[in-house]
Amino acid sequence: MMQKKASELKQGDIILVYGDKAIIKKVETSGKGIKQGKVKCRIEAEFMKDNKPIVIIRLAEDVMSVE
Repeated sequence: MMQKKASELKQGDIILVYGDKAIIKKVETSGKGIKQGKVKCRIEAEFMKDNKPIVIIRLAEDVMSVE
């Protein structure tokens, strides 16, 4: 299993969310925020087992597990 920063994820990557596999549908990256000064990523994914959508917000430098 590989590790990628949230900013390196792309459409079609398979990530682990709460122990279940999810396929990424869309990744959006924001600019620096005023309060925290950090870049954030909004990741839209869909669980593979039941096709339920999920939206995850992570800092761009956060590391996630990718298959």
